Amino acid sequence: MVALKLFIFALAAVVVAADDKPVAEIITEQSFVNPDGYNFDFKTSDGVSRHEEAGLITVGDKVGIAVRGSYSYTGPDGEQYEVTFTADDKGYKPQIRVVPSQ
Repeated sequence: MVALKLFIFALAAVVVAADDKPVAEIITEQSFVNPDGYNFDFKTSDGVSRHEEAGLITVGDKVGIAVRGSYSYTGPDGEQYEVTFTADDKGYKPQIRVVPSQ
């Protein structure tokens, strides 16, 4: 019974702490979809951004999609991170870097 009370208290504390986090708003957003692929990008008020574009590729007798893009965010350590990636018939290939402070 004591364990259940502790669990409920801990869960309530997590919920209260989560409510203190500000809600991110979308600052910019655009997207385009066509028969051969798509692209989109967005930025949010909490520093998250993403850009992605994709197009059809043919590998042998199969048609698939190849994607490339990037996203960035502020990590828990306060550093800004940027991930660039490609995803195609050769797999998912991300590269991450810390964005230098200005």
